[in-house]
Amino acid sequence: MAPSPDSARRLPASPRIMIVGLGDLGSAVLEFLAREPAVGPILVASRNATRGERRVNLARAGATAQGFTTSIRFAQLDLDRPDDLAELVAREQPDIVLSTATRQTWWLPDLLPPEQAAQLRRARFGVWLPLHLGLTLKLMQALRTADYRGIALTAPFPDVVNAVLDKIGLAPDCGVGNVEEIATKVLLTAARNLRQPVENVRVTLVAHHALVSAAFEGSDRRLPPYFLRVVSGGEDVTEAAGGERLLRVPYPLPPGPAINFLTAGCTVRLIRALCHEADTEVHAPAPEGLPGGYPLLASRSGIRLAPIDGLTHEEAVAINEASHAFDGIECIEPDGAVIFRPEDVEVLRRALGYDASSLKPEEADDRAGELMAKLREFAGRAAVDLDRAWQAARIS
Repeated sequence: MAPSPDSARRLPASPRIMIVGLGDLGSAVLEFLAREPAVGPILVASRNATRGERRVNLARAGATAQGFTTSIRFAQLDLDRPDDLAELVAREQPDIVLSTATRQTWWLPDLLPPEQAAQLRRARFGVWLPLHLGLTLKLMQALRTADYRGIALTAPFPDVVNAVLDKIGLAPDCGVGNVEEIATKVLLTAARNLRQPVENVRVTLVAHHALVSAAFEGSDRRLPPYFLRVVSGGEDVTEAAGGERLLRVPYPLPPGPAINFLTAGCTVRLIRALCHEADTEVHAPAPEGLPGGYPLLASRSGIRLAPIDGLTHEEAVAINEASHAFDGIECIEPDGAVIFRPEDVEVLRRALGYDASSLKPEEADDRAGELMAKLREFAGRAAVDLDRAWQAARIS
C-alpha cells in the first residue's frame, strides 16, 4: 500500500515509530530503537499486555541507564481485530509503522527432535506462507481504513508476502531483513579478503529470501539466482574479493531467536536512514511490493530503488522472480494466489497430513490454523509440547 507520489508525505526529522508485534524480533528492534537518537516517540502495540508492558519497561530503563531518554509507550492490540488497529493508527498518526507480527516463528520446527526436524526441512520455506501472510494482510487493510500516509515496513517473509499483497493493491512500502543480512555477511567477508576496512568496501546485491538458507553453508549446491558486485576505491573488485565464494564460505550464527538481533540491526539501519535528509544506501526486500530484495536509497523523502550499473530494473526483478522456485513457490498469480512447488507440498502431506498446493490471500487464516494444528500433532507424536518448547526457547 505504498502511497502514490502525490499523497506521500515527507517524514519529519524525528519520526514517530509504531511497532506492531512484540515477539523476539519486535523486542530486539525495540531495544535498538530505544537507543537510537534519530527517532521520535515509540508506540509498541501487542496482544499480550503483561509481556508488552514489561518489555517496554525494560527497554525504557535500559536505554535510560545508557543516557537515552526516548519516549516509549505500550498499547494492547490484537491484529485479528483490524478495526482496532485502524482506530489506533488514526489517533496516534505514526510516521513509520513496523510490523513483526506473524502466526508463528520461522524457527519453530527446529525445536523438534533431529529426525522430525529433518523431515520438515525437506520442504522449502514457501509452503509455510499461511503463517506469515494473514496478519500482514490484516495490517495493510487496517492502514487503508485509517487512510494512513506514512511508511509501512513489514518483517514476515516480505519477499513473497509483500509481492502477494501487491497483486491486490495492499503492498507495504518495504520489507526488512533478508537481503540486507546476506549483504552484511558478504561485506564483512569481502573486507577481510581484501584487507580493507569495512567502510572502504561497498556491496551491491540483488537476492531473494531463498538465498538466505542456501548461502554460507560451505557446500557447492546450486544457489538461487542473484546479482553481486563488490566495489573498493571506485573499482569493481568482486572477483578479487572472492566472487561466488563470498556466498559459500561458512558464516556460522547461533540458531533460533538469537539471529533476530541481526535482523533487528538491519531494520534499524533502514529506519535510521528514513530519519535523515541525505540518501543512505541500504538493502531491503520487497520495495513497492516487488519480489525479493534490492539495493535501495532511503531518506526522509522515502524509499526508492538504487540504480545498478549494468543491470536494468526488469533484469533485477527477473532474478528474484526466478528465485521463487528455490523457496518452493511455482508462481504468484495475478489475483495474488500462490502456487507451491509439488515436491514441497508432498513433504508436508507425508509428514503432517497437510495437503495444499495453492493459497489465496483470503484463505491465509484458515490455512494457518490447519497447518499449526497439524504441526502440533506431529510434534506430539515425537513427545514434544511445541508451545511449551517455544516459550522456553524464546527471548522472555
